Amino acid sequence: MGSLIDLLPLLRSLWVVWFFVLFLGMLWFVLRPSKKTYYQAQGDIPFRDTDSAPGGR
Repeated sequence: MGSLIDLLPLLRSLWVVWFFVLFLGMLWFVLRPSKKTYYQAQGDIPFRDTDSAPGGR
């Protein structure tokens, strides 16, 4: 087997492939249809009316 320097081009290519697969996995995790209502509820947090809540400003 060659030295690590000889394997450097292969390792660089595998690193890029690994990050691409990781990125696709994160996209799938976030954009699943079953989580749509969860993320919509999280996105509405800044628009919630805090004036009518008890102790609101």
